[in-house]
Amino acid sequence: MLKRTILIVAFAALLVGWAGKDHYLQAQYRGEGQAPIVIDAYAAQVIRPGDIWMIFFRAEDPKGDMKSVAAVLWQAGVGYYPTEVNMLKPEEAKQFSGYFSMRTPGGFNINWDELELTLIVRDSQGNRSQPVKLPLTFDLAAKQEIPEKWQDAANHRLAALMFDIESSLFYNRGGNGDWN
Repeated sequence: MLKRTILIVAFAALLVGWAGKDHYLQAQYRGEGQAPIVIDAYAAQVIRPGDIWMIFFRAEDPKGDMKSVAAVLWQAGVGYYPTEVNMLKPEEAKQFSGYFSMRTPGGFNINWDELELTLIVRDSQGNRSQPVKLPLTFDLAAKQEIPEKWQDAANHRLAALMFDIESSLFYNRGGNGDWN
């Protein structure tokens, strides 16, 4: 009798979980409304180590319910950093234009590293924009400049991305200077 009760409870939990998943999939992938649209994005592809990387971004949503921007950073030789989710202000729910800032490590060792930042806008129903991928490498002689079309956006910082980036050389040595 106890086995039968446990089996029935487990089956019911499975059904409830599956029903919840279906609702999530409907909102996420079956397009309840329209997804946010990334209008444009720009970031210098090469900067000096230690500079603050400025990532310019414009997006809009016909429904006016954009909620957040997810940022995913990948580094060759290291992999993916934990995803950062930056909440938008209510006045940015229909459209916004601004920049994200990201501190980069100083030093010569970072010069060989390659990174790629992916940004995705989400709305309150779980719809996602198309992903925007921006590459980043380093050069001691590079100079980051803001193009004319992004001058207005340079006055509106959306958020600081707080990835704890280290040189892949340092990372592959286990942080203590010894090769793994």
